[in-house]
Amino acid sequence: MDKVMSARVNESTLDLINRIIREKKMSKKKVLEEAVKNFWQKIHNEKEVDFFQTSFGAWKRDEPCDETVQRARTEFNKSMQRHHVE
Repeated sequence: MDKVMSARVNESTLDLINRIIREKKMSKKKVLEEAVKNFWQKIHNEKEVDFFQTSFGAWKRDEPCDETVQRARTEFNKSMQRHHVE
């Protein structure tokens, strides 16, 4: 089943889409579907992305895990005490 999609594009992009439609005698739907498929193939073939490899470095720390957790917990507790009225 086809879904309806709405997007704002600049005028030059819309002019280019209309030009393709006229020259190739294609529907706007077909032009957009082909463009998305081609874009996906282009970015997918340029660089095979390994999720684990790209996210692995995000967890490397200069300090031990316990120290990171303790520092975060301390900051959290300080922020909670800031607005605590006794």
